Amino acid sequence: MLILRYLLFTLCAAPFYLLAASSVAPSNMVDLGIEIIPTIAINYKHDDNVTNVKNNKQASNLVEIMPALRIQGEKYNNQFSLSYSAKQSLYSDNKASNYTDHKLQADVNRAMNSHHKLAISYQFERNHDAANTGISEGNDQATAPAIFYTQDITLNYRYGSQSSTLTFAPRLSVNNKRYDEGNSNYTPLADFNEYDYGLALYYRLAASVNLLVDISNKVTNYPGNSNAKDSINSLLYSGINWDISGKTQGSVKLGYEKINVTDNRRGSKTNPSWDIGIRWSPKTYSIFNIKASQKITNAITAADRIKENTGSVNWQHAWRYNVSTTLAYQHVNETYQYSAREDNSNSINIALSYQLRYWLTFGLSYEHETKSSSDVRLGYDNNIYGLTSRLVF
Repeated sequence: MLILRYLLFTLCAAPFYLLAASSVAPSNMVDLGIEIIPTIAINYKHDDNVTNVKNNKQASNLVEIMPALRIQGEKYNNQFSLSYSAKQSLYSDNKASNYTDHKLQADVNRAMNSHHKLAISYQFERNHDAANTGISEGNDQATAPAIFYTQDITLNYRYGSQSSTLTFAPRLSVNNKRYDEGNSNYTPLADFNEYDYGLALYYRLAASVNLLVDISNKVTNYPGNSNAKDSINSLLYSGINWDISGKTQGSVKLGYEKINVTDNRRGSKTNPSWDIGIRWSPKTYSIFNIKASQKITNAITAADRIKENTGSVNWQHAWRYNVSTTLAYQHVNETYQYSAREDNSNSINIALSYQLRYWLTFGLSYEHETKSSSDVRLGYDNNIYGLTSRLVF
């Protein structure tokens, strides 16, 4: 029945393309430089471990419905975009796991002149933690996702042109997270407010190469934890970034991170830190993305701090003009600094995409995740197989 529902959704969505293709954009929209892009993705999948547990696994088929709308435009030196997307997952054999996520984002970029650039972004999300992750981690009886809300406002300013020897880039962001009190595992200890501010300085060595220094402070406040979990993370990086002939772009930042905690019993911690991101395109149709980082993060509910090491590789390759594949691998090591707990997670994602028409794409996907932990309650593995489709109107 569920695969039949998937096929019906795909067939029902097709007429919307015909309607959109026969429409003519209003002249005032064209004059303003506005483009409206609606899309919808409908996927049929099988998840062999819906609740992310080690024993007594539950498998289920599911349908994912993901509509999206993006409005973007450019006028004079202003670029702006407004986007909305949603994701509804419907499980045939475990309806308690059903969820609907929403995301709204607005961006404005303004180049006041060749030296002054300003970017403002706002994002709101209604998202979720899957069962036995996040606030329900370790509870193998949890079957429903935990809903939470986040807001993020980011302000980036840049002074300096492409030919400037020295460029200044101050930034400021404010974000918060709140869990829905209706969650069965609700705790206010996971809610927080965060204030992040910093400054990056770029020294131009050549047309495509810059030395950099990056300084930042992140102040985190937990209203439900009597301020005992509040912290200030300070980061100092130095490094290099580059963009050479479209073949390779990236940055390598190395430095130290120090965290000061309000709870004097836990004291401060200082760790080496790095943030590396490299994009390499040996051919126009083949792209590699390599990332590695080490940073200190806060545990979701406990007062622990986590030293998190992350490494990932992503390869996208177009075999023909309408056939492409994506292969991705990620490893995450989390060492809890005030306990003996250590977690290791590995994930593999494989996707095949076939563009039948310029407006219609079908594909196959496979996701594998495994997690091991010194806490025997927390290890699990799961596999998700999928048939995907996407329409662009």
